[in-house]
Amino acid sequence: MDDGRSSATAWRVSAWSHSLLLALAVFSGCGSSPPASGGGATSPPPAEGDRAPRADRPAPSAPEAEPEGGEAAAPEPAVEVRPLAPLSPFTPAMVERLRAIRAVSDRRQDDVFMKVGDSSTVSRGFLECFAEADEVALDGRDELGETIAFFGQRHAGGRDSYRRTSLAAAEGWSARQVLEGRPSPLLREVRAIRPRFAFVMNGGNDVEGHNDYTYATRMLRIVEILEENGVIPVLNSLPPRADDADADAWAQRYNQISWAVARAHRLPYLDYRQVMEALPRRGLAGDGVHPNIFVEGNRGHACQLTEEGLQFGHNARNLLAIRALDALRRTVVAGEDAPAPAEPPVEGDATVSAPRAVRALPFAELVDTRTDGSSELERYSCGEQVEGGREVVYRLVIDAPLRLRALAVGRQDADVDVHLLRGEPTEGACVERADREIVRALEPGTWYVAVDTFSGDGEPRAGEVLVLLAPAPPETSSPAGSD
Repeated sequence: MDDGRSSATAWRVSAWSHSLLLALAVFSGCGSSPPASGGGATSPPPAEGDRAPRADRPAPSAPEAEPEGGEAAAPEPAVEVRPLAPLSPFTPAMVERLRAIRAVSDRRQDDVFMKVGDSSTVSRGFLECFAEADEVALDGRDELGETIAFFGQRHAGGRDSYRRTSLAAAEGWSARQVLEGRPSPLLREVRAIRPRFAFVMNGGNDVEGHNDYTYATRMLRIVEILEENGVIPVLNSLPPRADDADADAWAQRYNQISWAVARAHRLPYLDYRQVMEALPRRGLAGDGVHPNIFVEGNRGHACQLTEEGLQFGHNARNLLAIRALDALRRTVVAGEDAPAPAEPPVEGDATVSAPRAVRALPFAELVDTRTDGSSELERYSCGEQVEGGREVVYRLVIDAPLRLRALAVGRQDADVDVHLLRGEPTEGACVERADREIVRALEPGTWYVAVDTFSGDGEPRAGEVLVLLAPAPPETSSPAGSD
């Protein structure tokens, strides 16, 4: 354990804590909403385990109507780069989606959660102290007491969820180990304790493989298995790394992907890295890898949620996690209204004639190139590949230089390529093509990203695709691996 701290930076912790309170403390006075299911989306192929089909994802909203009477349209707004909230807002769309996942199975226990991850998750510093009342100091956050008690029942295989030793988390594990075997550790834990929720933070060991595409496919699979079993995943970003600058750069790439998976599935996301960056020594222990803990009297006290305690990594994560559980209990279990307002409707249907307008970065969604988008682009001027399948098209108006990352992760047999077009969505406007990912500095102007289905003059290799558009993370000094 590490007990280093600096009073000079305590104001940053207070500022973070205050912003988190503003983001999620507004639940009083809310009415109830009946459970609802999501909109239409294609079902995945059969997968391992005893589960029902996953809840469908909502379809994008319809594009806005054109101005009437021949009036000139207002200039299209430029894309904004927006920081993430420490805990993603619980919007009506998200709450509807979470209730749809809950409706998949009535065999789950609403007062039980499971843990999925590596050493930072199996650490006694993560959540265990909430099982002991004398270890908890809420520092005025009394509204969290009901949630702490709710998940403290001994319904997780004879233990409470806080202290349960998870079959899906172990030191040194990557997402690969979570999914290995029949049944996998993930499914074994689901079957053992029948949880309703799951904290998922894999990637700390995956970064050693230097392959965020593989990481993305595994994280998508973890989420799919949980959803198909009626378990609601809560994804976490990776902590910063102070031991290795290159590993830290890879962690930031991986964090964009875990956020994209959560965003595309409309799941809660805890931006733990953002919180830790505001702490003394970045909330890290002496090894520069693991979160530290507030120490007093030669003992760690990870549930001291006081201003002093929140200067430490595990304490800050515990506040973030219990806030997430509180929001989940209130909206999904108790049926309270979503505390965050609805998001604006999606503009454009991702076709050549009506590209999806991207107004803010980062942006992510799941598309299906068997049904979504259009079939107008095939032979781009920047490459010789035949993209004979359907393409989904995104439009970005850039008003200042921006280094963009455009990533497409195909699922199952989907094979797609990413194309960057300047000025217009035509084959001749292509300036760069790549398999899976483009990272490029963009000058001000109108740009298009076309994620197109490869065919090679044969049958198009279409399917579900995770699309991520984001400010490019720091460059890595090591090439992508094959793990």
